[in-house]
Amino acid sequence: SKRESASIRLDTMDEGEGEKTSESEPVRHTQPLCRFFSQGRHCNFGKRCRFLHIRDDARAHKEKTTGTPSQSDVTLSNSEIPGGNVGYRVAPAAGHRPCRYFLSGHCTMEDRCRFWHPPQLPPLDDQPVPGNYSRSAPRIQPVPRPGILQDVKLCDLTEDLAKQLRDTEIRQLKKRFPKEQLIIQERSDGKVTYYRASVAATDPDWPFDLKEIDIMVSFPDNYPQEIFTLDVPLDQDLPAVMSRHVQEASLEWLQAKHATNQLLGKAELLFRPFLRWLDRSLERLFTEGARQLKRDIDLEKAGLQFISYQELQATVSEKSANDHSCEPAASDSAAADEDVSDEGERTVEGEKSVQQEGPGGSEGQEEEDAIHFVENIKISDPRRGTEVKLLGLRLGENTATVVAQKITVCLQCNRCKVTADLTLTGRTPCTAQCEKCSASINAAFRPCMLHHYSDVLGYLDLHNAAPADLVLQECELSVGCLSCSQDVPMQNLSYGQTKEFNCEHCHSKLSILAESTRFQYIPPRANKPDLAATNSHSWHRDQYPAVQKGKPLPEKGTCKHYKQSHRWLRFPCCGRAYPCDGCHDEDQDHPMELATRMICGYCAKEQPYANGKPCISCGSMMTRGARTSHWEGGLGCRNKVKMCRNDRQKHANTNKTVSRRAAGQKK
Repeated sequence: SKRESASIRLDTMDEGEGEKTSESEPVRHTQPLCRFFSQGRHCNFGKRCRFLHIRDDARAHKEKTTGTPSQSDVTLSNSEIPGGNVGYRVAPAAGHRPCRYFLSGHCTMEDRCRFWHPPQLPPLDDQPVPGNYSRSAPRIQPVPRPGILQDVKLCDLTEDLAKQLRDTEIRQLKKRFPKEQLIIQERSDGKVTYYRASVAATDPDWPFDLKEIDIMVSFPDNYPQEIFTLDVPLDQDLPAVMSRHVQEASLEWLQAKHATNQLLGKAELLFRPFLRWLDRSLERLFTEGARQLKRDIDLEKAGLQFISYQELQATVSEKSANDHSCEPAASDSAAADEDVSDEGERTVEGEKSVQQEGPGGSEGQEEEDAIHFVENIKISDPRRGTEVKLLGLRLGENTATVVAQKITVCLQCNRCKVTADLTLTGRTPCTAQCEKCSASINAAFRPCMLHHYSDVLGYLDLHNAAPADLVLQECELSVGCLSCSQDVPMQNLSYGQTKEFNCEHCHSKLSILAESTRFQYIPPRANKPDLAATNSHSWHRDQYPAVQKGKPLPEKGTCKHYKQSHRWLRFPCCGRAYPCDGCHDEDQDHPMELATRMICGYCAKEQPYANGKPCISCGSMMTRGARTSHWEGGLGCRNKVKMCRNDRQKHANTNKTVSRRAAGQKK
């Protein structure tokens, strides 16, 4: 019978001879097997395939009797296995190796895999000894093996099983890293053991010079119920900023993965999944850490220091704790010194009332103190008045800071709309009188410090006037050198042109570039009583600048000389903007130079001078187009169909006699 099961019987009739094979004389067929079907894969030909659809002799016999088994049906009966013990599982076919993907956790081929998918085996110590099997003996439920299963249910997790999982994780760690890449350290008390290993990037296109990173892990006693601790040592070639970023991102991933497992009700060994995630995300983490490192280096060059919100809140909480520990009189005086601000919003009594509210009030107190402390760090004076900002500001590598000592601003009277220049110095109020309506104009300038991360030149406090333009060429600036930390005076700065000069002390190269100026009115706060809030809306409209980005210029940039020119021209001789050269000559007494920049009359966008081209911001034509419906000496329209009927060139040479020879040449 075994020989019959191992042989293949053919029932087909040969067309030439017409003979059929008999059952008494089995013939062993030498036809090759289908390589798709024998490997457990799908054959597209099905029954039409000319190769044999059979896996092996043992499976062929089982298919004839019970059908095709699956991967999970691999437990043999008592008569098939000598020995007699129940629960012993073997491979479904001789010579099949276990699937390494199934052992690691998951195999995408599932039942179609040609390798052996072993079930949940009992521990190695409880392996059965071959003996006599009994068909009536009940089957033993499989016990999870830590070496094969990577996760178990929380309801089935016991202390012994958790200890086995922890030992399995440590064995896998030691097996994964060789001795020269793994350092085992124990704490002095011997309770905690640290494993330090070097993790290298497997990406062949790794862009960084540093290809590996050292990590230090330790597994708690109740692992995997809790995540393992992870540290990135600072005693390696990786900068401290990048090390902290990699450590924080890794801890976030571990906590998120552990929380997901808690929701699913399972405990999982997370070290190997963490290594796979770290390998995939190491380039991204290095890139983000390098950006943070560059930011810190730039801030250090500029003489600034970045303070995170967490550090700031911790500082404020420590300070408040120290104040509570001091005497009442001393705490009151310190609190009064802290709460004094430029606007006088908070008082000592308000702080005392907040402190007496309880634990909830103390938390609100700390958050409020942190917010006010951040505001005081950002700017010493509150933002009010008209903000003067230099757009397109670019400072050289050795240029640290820029402070305006004196500025010349073009103001427009709110009553008669006449413009005039006024020179202002830092924090010194100036009073002037309009030449046309004799209105009193008051102005003051509060300078700010320009650097690589701030383009605010200062704030204007104006009365009965609105800013129209900043004459940057007549402003006196003080530039701070990054090499020697000395201030250098600088003048004659023009829009759109890079001003390069050398430091007077260390001769370092300094450079400044500004594309344009923007004025922005900052309305007063609504929670403060102010006389401006009680005035009419027209008074508020007068406070806004005459030239605002995105809004048209006064009269859309036209003047009495040119009604079709919707732009202002900035002349390099004086640095001022006028609608045309005639307006420049009427206001100035020096020779005019050709303009190099212009301001769009529709959107107030300052840009390089270009004749006959639309605005780079809004796309509007600032001058009348060259193509018109008239001839204009050949500069206008040349199509007689589209030309104006009143143009005498439309019907020119209409009745002219043409010779037959010329007409023939035209044809």
